[in-house]
Amino acid sequence: MVQRLPEPQDVLDCLELNAFDTPPYYSTSSESFRNSIEGYSAPQGMYDPVIRSLHNLAHLFLNGTGGQTHLSPNDPIFVLLHTFTDAIFDEWLRRHQPGDIVYPEEDAPIGHNRRFNMVPFWPPVTNAEMFVPAPENLGYSYEVQWPARPLTLSEIITVAIVVAVVVVAALGGLIACAVRIHSQGSAETLEPLLAETYRRYSEEDRRLDKSQSVV
Repeated sequence: MVQRLPEPQDVLDCLELNAFDTPPYYSTSSESFRNSIEGYSAPQGMYDPVIRSLHNLAHLFLNGTGGQTHLSPNDPIFVLLHTFTDAIFDEWLRRHQPGDIVYPEEDAPIGHNRRFNMVPFWPPVTNAEMFVPAPENLGYSYEVQWPARPLTLSEIITVAIVVAVVVVAALGGLIACAVRIHSQGSAETLEPLLAETYRRYSEEDRRLDKSQSVV
């Protein structure tokens, strides 16, 4: 029995693949979102015959009924697993907006070309008709908290520089504001050295002072 489940980073790596599918449009395709989400390739897209990831890895982890192709639909977790797989597919469509032109027109396995009908649905519906974002076309959506891609070293440095510039600018504004307020407050508390009633000291004032001092 497989001892691990797919991890959030696996989902993130798969979502970042640009090509929906690549030749030979089969379980041996590399750099194929379709093959990676199905689980025959590594989440990063490279095919390896010993690798099982995402959808396939979850089935193998379940073991028992859930790990057997012909019996897995009987396992209650089957619906949840395939619903989440569809949610990843829907998120990939939303992020990359590929248009159905990227879906293989021919050379895919029987039933998997773009204009082939999906089996066993009735009335018939083609693969191309389902190659659309669900909320706008199919009437449902998913509430999923998708994992975030870790920042690269250059992105971390850029964010740090931007934050530092913003902080310095903010501190400079606060200091300038404080100085302005202090200056205004100081100006309001100063008393003039000469009052508005200041009168020039005249000769008459001198004689009057002199006479008062004699007395």
